[in-house]
Amino acid sequence: MWPELAADARFYCALRWPGRQRSLRRALVWFRSPGLMVLALQRVSHSYWARRASGGWTARTIAVRIALALVRRPIVLITKSDVSESVGIGRGTYLSDHGFLTLTPKSIGSGTLIHERVSVGARAGSGGRGRPTIGENVWIGPDCVIYGEVSLGDGATVLPGSVVSMNVPAGAVAGGNPAIIVRRGFDNSPLRRTLATDIDPKSLAAK
Repeated sequence: MWPELAADARFYCALRWPGRQRSLRRALVWFRSPGLMVLALQRVSHSYWARRASGGWTARTIAVRIALALVRRPIVLITKSDVSESVGIGRGTYLSDHGFLTLTPKSIGSGTLIHERVSVGARAGSGGRGRPTIGENVWIGPDCVIYGEVSLGDGATVLPGSVVSMNVPAGAVAGGNPAIIVRRGFDNSPLRRTLATDIDPKSLAAK
């Protein structure tokens, strides 16, 4: 858990202060990034969830459960975001500081950016079954909904305002409501080095 949190802090610093990472900034980012607070809560909750699943109820898991119950609701209210404790999240992930996130996928790969007002989870009426899987280095723009037993491949990009209920191949760009594939072989690494969410349509043109 601790290596993942350290990688998260470095990633947030790199996005907030490109090229100016220092130990003081890595300390300050914990107090200035609601998204990082949500991510830290999720990692602690996931560690507890995994420990309880493998070892059952012990004095330690009961104590952690009580502590999490006390802090979870205030953090959710403050950050306006909620991430399921069952989600496995790779290190160096970004969850928007602007909140309004509801995330219940199976997993989120490392290097992924998820911007504000995004919902990722099961299809309505499915009873919680059929959750999405998000690969590594995925970029998800604001105001997106992703649901069902779908997979977003490594390096996939979801344009702002999209509703995705299909698989998105690695390196592909999906956009629209309902979403369609608008570009393949797209390098989203420039997007993942900044917090900007505006995408130049020219960058999506096939080369």
